[in-house]
Amino acid sequence: MKSIIIYLSVTGNTELIAKTIKRGIEQAAGQCDIVKLKEAKWRSLRDYDLIGFGCPPMFNHVESPLFKKFINDIRFVGGKHAFVFATHGTKPDYIFPSMIPRLKRRGFTVIGMYDCYAPCYLSQMPWPYPTAGHPDEIDIKEAVDFGSEMVNRSRRISAGEIQLIPPVPKAPKMDPEQKNKMDEMMKDMREQGKMPYVMSFQAQKKFYEEKCMYPRCKLCMDNCPEDAIDLSVSPTVIGKGCIGCTFCAKICPTGAMDESPWVDSIKPMEGDVMQGYLHAAEEVESQGRFRRLLPIDKIGIKTPVYKLFNKHPQWIIGKGFNK
Repeated sequence: MKSIIIYLSVTGNTELIAKTIKRGIEQAAGQCDIVKLKEAKWRSLRDYDLIGFGCPPMFNHVESPLFKKFINDIRFVGGKHAFVFATHGTKPDYIFPSMIPRLKRRGFTVIGMYDCYAPCYLSQMPWPYPTAGHPDEIDIKEAVDFGSEMVNRSRRISAGEIQLIPPVPKAPKMDPEQKNKMDEMMKDMREQGKMPYVMSFQAQKKFYEEKCMYPRCKLCMDNCPEDAIDLSVSPTVIGKGCIGCTFCAKICPTGAMDESPWVDSIKPMEGDVMQGYLHAAEEVESQGRFRRLLPIDKIGIKTPVYKLFNKHPQWIIGKGFNK
């Protein structure tokens, strides 16, 4: 069996889980290639028997537009086995119902899915985040076991045990009361000439060319999950296709990419945003789907990310927040 994992990772959590699943596949099959999404070639997938796709939920809690495009472009894979995985803060219920039908339309048989909790780095989120401590040793073991299980399941399905193919999960419907509240909030924002806080990052961020160290520094270009930045052209391309992840501003060493105007615009919504994610964590915990490692009284309700990390860079690749 020849296997490959294709992944998109922003902060490194999805990359960690991708490499961990790879270990499990290697234990069961002896081989597994791994490649970042930006380096992946969809035509090469016809040479593999088992293919994994991993991506964190991004805008609208589903896979990134770049990942969607990659999947939509795939050909020549009819009947091949695939699995999906993701790392996330507290919103795992939407990405697989989006990814799996997309993969099925391309001809894949999707044989499994795995998700793992991880902290969220967005500026309006509490720090420490409710999922602090994940991925931990238990998560890592589960990811290794998942990789091995995908090999074994693929072999059994190929031998005729098609009942092992899991059903496609359905995205949960929003509670009517919650939907009405959301609709009212969006209406109020439109009437005030405002945009939803993530979408507005593209419009409100600032780029100060005089502070930029390009071509010595290419961090924002290399790490933008949507390839939405090009400093090599004039005028520079800043955020064409931006999905509001804010990572460019987090990793900029000089502050040339500045998120402070956007942060100022989201401060009035700070309490509502944090309470929403706290409620989501409590809900999945009550369902037995989340192991809390951080006591509730230690969650940074009054200390969102933007209050604690304002040096440049805010985030150091491979290390996390710049403390």
